[in-house]
Amino acid sequence: MNNKLMLFPSKFSLFRSLVCLFAGIIFLLTSCDSPQERQSKVKNYYDLKGFIETQISMLNQEKPEVTKMMKVSDKQETRSSKDVDWKKELELFSQADINKPAYSKSYEIEKPDSATVIYTLKKEETLPVRYVKIILDKKSGNPISIQALLRAENKLYQSEKNISLSGLIQNNRWILQSYSIRGYQKLATMDRKLFDISAQVNY
Repeated sequence: MNNKLMLFPSKFSLFRSLVCLFAGIIFLLTSCDSPQERQSKVKNYYDLKGFIETQISMLNQEKPEVTKMMKVSDKQETRSSKDVDWKKELELFSQADINKPAYSKSYEIEKPDSATVIYTLKKEETLPVRYVKIILDKKSGNPISIQALLRAENKLYQSEKNISLSGLIQNNRWILQSYSIRGYQKLATMDRKLFDISAQVNY
């Protein structure tokens, strides 16, 4: 028996052993997801949060100018700026995402045509996102219109937010055109406070 071969395996067999070792590690890592984690990776509805996060990254780089009109009760103000915190600005649209394991059977799905999908909260549910309507660009698959209704209510507080966002495909890329937030907030000890915020985006 050749003791040298036993103590010093060939480079090929060593490489093959390393490949098998790494393959085993990868298999263990990918197979350790809990059932809940695996379920959370499945998108039952349109991935609105993923889309908004992608656009936030692009908007932070491009820094377009935003002209915003804000009306709260009887007070009105208009501002224009390129210094925009886009994560904060589009936060409500991220919150309108309904891809959560607990929500998987909470919405009725309607598709009036090939480019439109509507999610409506079932009557027996009390989740904050009551309605989402998305119209997609048929070529790119990106939304050109997003509408949603968010509502919260308890003994001390009520709020309703109707949000909408419009975009278009220009030179094979998605561009944000406008967005708005309309609704009200009410504390138990105060009158209802109406608000209306609309913004135009200029590149």
